[in-house]
Amino acid sequence: MSDSIVGIDVSKETLDANCARGWRKIFANSPDGWKLVLSWLKAMGSKQAHVCMEATGRHSLGAALALYDAGHVVSVVNPAQIRDFARTKLGRNKTDKVDAALIRDYAALFNPAPWTPPSPAMRRLCELHTVRAGIIGSRTEWKNRLGSGLGDSTATGLAAMTIKHFTHQLETIDRAIGETIDQDAALRGRRDLLLSVIGVGETLAASLLAEMPEPGALRRSGEMVAYAGLNPSHHRSGTSIDRPTRISKIGGSAFGRRCPQCVSIPPSRPSSRDSKPRAA
Repeated sequence: MSDSIVGIDVSKETLDANCARGWRKIFANSPDGWKLVLSWLKAMGSKQAHVCMEATGRHSLGAALALYDAGHVVSVVNPAQIRDFARTKLGRNKTDKVDAALIRDYAALFNPAPWTPPSPAMRRLCELHTVRAGIIGSRTEWKNRLGSGLGDSTATGLAAMTIKHFTHQLETIDRAIGETIDQDAALRGRRDLLLSVIGVGETLAASLLAEMPEPGALRRSGEMVAYAGLNPSHHRSGTSIDRPTRISKIGGSAFGRRCPQCVSIPPSRPSSRDSKPRAA
C-alpha cells in the first residue's frame, strides 16, 4: 500500500511535484531531475508513493519510468480527466503549482489505476509509427501542392523530388517497423493473429499494435469501440432535450488522443447493458 500521494505537473522543462503532506518542489525534467525526485521522496520518508501525472507523451515517459523502476506506484492519466476535475472545483487559476495540487487531489479521491510501462520493443514501435504518420502527412501535403496547378518547371520538379524522398523514407520506416515486430516474440504473435483476420494486412496490423492498449486492458468489443471514439453518444434530458444519437468521437486522430504507452488504462468493469442507438 502506498504511504503518500504525489501529484506531478509535467512540462517540457520542469516537473512540479506536490505531496499531500504539504511538501512541494520543482525539478528539472531530465535524468538528473528524476534522480532528485527520488531523493525528495526518500527524504519525506516515502518508501512507495502513489505518483500521479498527466500523459504528455515523451515529456512524461522518462519520469514515469524512473519512478516505476524505483518501486513507486505510478498513474498516468488522460489530461481531460484532470481538466474536468478542476471544473468541478470551480478553479479560477491555472498554473503549474495549481495543476500539481489538482492532480494530487484527483489521485487521492479516485485512486487511478497503476501504469505499467511498455516493453522497449513496444516503445520503439510507437515511435516508428509516429514518424510514419508524419511522413505520410508530409507526402500527402506535397502531392496536393503538386496537383494544385504549379506552372513553373523548377517548382514542379522540386515537388516531385520531395515526394520521391518521402516515398523512400516511408519504405525505410516500414522495414524498420517490420523488423521491430519480427524481433519481439510477443509483438510477432499478436501481429500474426491480426493477419489471420480477413482484410488485415501488414500496415494495418502494425498500426493496431501501436495504437491499441496491451492485451487484457480492453476485454470487450464495446470497450475497443469506445477507445477508438466510435461509440454512440446520447444527449437527452427531461422532455425538451432529445438530440439525435451521434458518434462520440472522444478518441483523437487515430484511435485516441491517448498513446497506450503513456496512459493508465482502468480495469474493465461489467456493464448491466450495452448502449444501443435510438431508432430513427
